[in-house]
Amino acid sequence: MLEQYRRLKAEHPGSILFFRMGDFYETFGEDALVASRVLGIALTSRDKKRDPTPLAGVPHHAVEGYLRKLVHHGYSVAIAEQMEPAEQAKGLVERQVIEVVTPGTVTRLGLLEATESNYIAALLPEGDSEGRWGVAIAEISTGEFRLGDVEPGDLPRLALEYPAREVLLPEPPSRGGNGAASGAGTDGAAAAAPFPGACVTRIPASRFDAAMGRATLEKKFEVRRLDAFGLRDVRGGFGAAGALLDYLRSLKKSDLPQIRDARPLREGAPLVTDEVTLRNLEVLESAAGPEHTLLALLDHTETAMGARALRALLRAPASDRELLERRLDRTACLAASAALRSEIGARLHRLPDLERALGLLGSGRASPRDLGAVRDALRRLPALRLSLEGRRDPVLGAWAAALPDLSALTAALEAALVEELPLSATQGGIVREGYDEELDRFRRDAGDARALVLALEASERERTGIPNLKVGYNRVFGYYIEITKSQLGRAPADYIRKQTLTGAERYVTPGLRRMEERIESASMESSRLEAAHFQRLRDLATASMGDLAAAARVVAEIDVFRALAETAARERWTRPTLTDDRTLVLKRARHPMVERALGLGAFVPNDLALDPEREQVWLITGPNMGGKSTFLRQVGLTVYLAQVGSFVPCDEAVVGLVDRIFTRVGASDQIARGASTFFVEMEETATILRQSTARSLVLLDEVGRGTSTYDGLSLAWAITEALHERAGGGPRTLFATHYHELTDLERTLPRLRNRTVRVSEENGTIVFLHEIAAGKADRSYGIHVAQLAGVPEAVLERAREILGRLEAEHAAGPGPGPGPDRAALLAPPSEARVTRDERDALLDDVAEAAVESMTPLEALNTLALWRGRARGARRAR
Repeated sequence: MLEQYRRLKAEHPGSILFFRMGDFYETFGEDALVASRVLGIALTSRDKKRDPTPLAGVPHHAVEGYLRKLVHHGYSVAIAEQMEPAEQAKGLVERQVIEVVTPGTVTRLGLLEATESNYIAALLPEGDSEGRWGVAIAEISTGEFRLGDVEPGDLPRLALEYPAREVLLPEPPSRGGNGAASGAGTDGAAAAAPFPGACVTRIPASRFDAAMGRATLEKKFEVRRLDAFGLRDVRGGFGAAGALLDYLRSLKKSDLPQIRDARPLREGAPLVTDEVTLRNLEVLESAAGPEHTLLALLDHTETAMGARALRALLRAPASDRELLERRLDRTACLAASAALRSEIGARLHRLPDLERALGLLGSGRASPRDLGAVRDALRRLPALRLSLEGRRDPVLGAWAAALPDLSALTAALEAALVEELPLSATQGGIVREGYDEELDRFRRDAGDARALVLALEASERERTGIPNLKVGYNRVFGYYIEITKSQLGRAPADYIRKQTLTGAERYVTPGLRRMEERIESASMESSRLEAAHFQRLRDLATASMGDLAAAARVVAEIDVFRALAETAARERWTRPTLTDDRTLVLKRARHPMVERALGLGAFVPNDLALDPEREQVWLITGPNMGGKSTFLRQVGLTVYLAQVGSFVPCDEAVVGLVDRIFTRVGASDQIARGASTFFVEMEETATILRQSTARSLVLLDEVGRGTSTYDGLSLAWAITEALHERAGGGPRTLFATHYHELTDLERTLPRLRNRTVRVSEENGTIVFLHEIAAGKADRSYGIHVAQLAGVPEAVLERAREILGRLEAEHAAGPGPGPGPDRAALLAPPSEARVTRDERDALLDDVAEAAVESMTPLEALNTLALWRGRARGARRAR
């Protein structure tokens, strides 16, 4: 057995081998040490006396939980199954590796996140003569497959769209690659850097051959040319695709029938996104928690397919107007009718995951329960089609027409399968009674075993006169007749002794053997017929995978746009007007997540009007907590939503499509990695200055604050000028700042306009109105905000004194003479003033003390506090 284990392990040296032995999967040697440590399971050993071999095992019925943990830690696992029942084996049970599970090739539902795609990427560095990289992406559990060529700088953006769990790279020549693929000598290890947490797998460079990869795709899809797939300009991508398909086939031991199509990496012109923008706009993640993201606000999906499609849509907004108008038509169609949304939602509610069923069918591992999930999904489709066909709308009609006719498969599964299906095909109980008369007869014979045993037991007791004679069964000896030793003298001559016990003898008879053969034959035939029916039905479903995939796509699409429409209706959003010019006009725009948190009617909306010919840059000043950052983000989110194909949180919106949204708002996550605030700020600002175009949208919040005041002001001034004076037209820009000096730029930059956040000030108290208006602020109200935050009054008073002196100095200007003495201006208060202030404060506290309501203990504590302050003032004096 260990020799068998070593042979299989040698065939899969990079994987942990799960070796099936009865009811357990065992690991040996180094694999056992890893499994014990990672899984927290007991470590034992075999052959302890001569050559102890580490051993660790997990029960087969709980294997998916252990596999999930290993894969999550980046390990691959080869699964060796017993290919025959142990009782039928002649000698050693035959075992074969039926599947290798790696982080990017999971198809088992128990190992996958239902709402997240599980991508694997293959990268071919410098895949063509122009220095582009060949890329192929697969999601094997759903059958998605994409390929193309990208510039090296596009890899981070690609990684955001397809967050791969595993990345394939060619081995360098020193590790066995033969250099056959173009650029095979490039190490390319940095290529995996944009995929954080991805497992990197090296395979021979020869498998990345572009010509071979193209031929592989043509053969798989049974076509002579791939032009119809939209892959005309692909070069290195073919090499990556061939390597990826080869790798997947070798692991899954199948031809991957779930992959029935190859699509370009991107369809239509994308709105370029990056990690900074997604983070700052809180599209998918938020420091405040997942419930505060745009995704959480939009996610009214009813199916796992729709949930994954929504995430994919949010990761890849577009700038193709025709594509976006089609998406908006779908959103508008469903947003117009609450009854339709409700009806479709009910049809989709808890609909099983057809997409993931494709991966199971393609791997040949679909269980009876998986086949039942396909049936349960298909039986829901006619009602969905009826909902679509019952209304006159071209969008609904297109969806109805795109739903394939799967009635034949549905009927076959309905007729054959029982409602509650077992997990394993070997358990029986798969086929309905009445479906196969012969199967029913064998089931009756096998099911009558108990009755046959009781009948035989009664007849033998009567024949022998032995009242305690018993007919029994065990797995080793089969059926037997048991007689106690006190009754052995009555045993008939045709009884054949089979086993001796302490107080009894066990016998068999020709009649007992005939009964046993009948029961075993019926049971075996029943199992054989059920297995044959199950395999036929699974093959029938596999043959229909093209239609199943098409149905899954339609269901996912309907679910996504129903979710977008549900959000639009609930939140009172409107359809944006998309244009190809550079206008951006928003009427009564709101921040969607903040508005949800505050409640209906509590959020103060604002208008925006950017026209690159007249108002290209808005410079926004005003107090902290006034809403400047919120305004910037709500503008960014509105444009982002419009270019996803969603309605937007405005009363009216005209969006001149942008090619990229740049945001420069904070750097807390980078600080945690050791980068200084100012460095990260300047790094991101440099990206904006170098990469933004006349079609971009730039959102800047407090640029320059991470360094000295004059350095920061100088940089902010120069950055504003650079964005305004860009050759070929500058990007539409919102710049929120506390550098009030920048407002002077309105006089020299013709397309810059000053805007401010309004406040109301009465009797020294200010109220933030959260309204953006024309004009500029001359104060930041920082001390007032500090007071609201609970900063001690003594600190606030000192701050007011310093602020007054600084403002006086600034008003005095440079003038003739040496000017004011800054050291004297900012000198700390004198000891006499400290003493006086402390005494006055103490007297105020004594005068206002509510002694009538104090408990004795509170009075003593208060008196002790006053005494300590009085002694401190006396020492200062």
